[in-house]
Amino acid sequence: MKSAKFHNAMSTSSSYLLRASCHQRRLFPLFDDNNFCHERYHKYRAQSTMAPTLYHVPRTISSPIVQILLELGVKDVNIETLTFAELKSPAHLARNPMGSSPAFTDEDNGIAIWESGAVLTYLLETYDTQHKFHPKQGTATPLERANFLHLQQYIIATVYPFLASLFLQTLKPEHEQDQGYISSAKEKWLTLLAPTLTGFLGGQPFFMGNAISSIDFLIAKPLNNAKSLDLLEQFPDLDALFKRVSCMPSFAKAYDMEERTKDCSGCTKDCTECRSLVLLPN
Repeated sequence: MKSAKFHNAMSTSSSYLLRASCHQRRLFPLFDDNNFCHERYHKYRAQSTMAPTLYHVPRTISSPIVQILLELGVKDVNIETLTFAELKSPAHLARNPMGSSPAFTDEDNGIAIWESGAVLTYLLETYDTQHKFHPKQGTATPLERANFLHLQQYIIATVYPFLASLFLQTLKPEHEQDQGYISSAKEKWLTLLAPTLTGFLGGQPFFMGNAISSIDFLIAKPLNNAKSLDLLEQFPDLDALFKRVSCMPSFAKAYDMEERTKDCSGCTKDCTECRSLVLLPN
């Protein structure tokens, strides 16, 4: 029995499946061999050469994460671009059973995560060591850190899915659209969500003050949907913030939207609000 389990475990290149095999051993004590699991898993880790990888579909919630990595100049994370169809492939479902974007794996450390908030937080903690885009615990005030965490969760859990759902509804053939939903959702954006975001912004250029943070990159995704729906110009502070982020060269790369540069005629090479913080490769 052990030899069969050994063959099954080692026939895959996925550390996730290897660890799952070991987990099954713990569920069935008759076949338990902790030393076998420990030794085989760590031998696999020693042989692995797979770089940490972010699996990404442009124009989804993974795009702001990619933009942040580009702005940080991170070279150690491989960004693998997928199509929507590939999200349902066996290979992707093995790393992310939800079949969604993003997913992040680091086989050498046994990491396979897919919740966008967790992926973003982990990458910031790991690669934003100078705290350019997120507050440093112990240095930032409790209020700054609380506001940062609150805004991140509010955008990911409330604002993004709300505007994404509304936007997708409008892409349906007109006779299939739920006009009642579209009307009420637009009203909710105009009277509740957008004013709430404007209040958080408080007249500042960025959500955390005078310096850009991951919150600003994150909100650009749903604001892009709002702009497509002609629901952004009514809120000039949010519109200005979106322009600051979306006119960075990294935005076009992360969202696969080279045409976005056509809307950035007001941004020049000397415009500190619109240029990237790092020199991006062509």
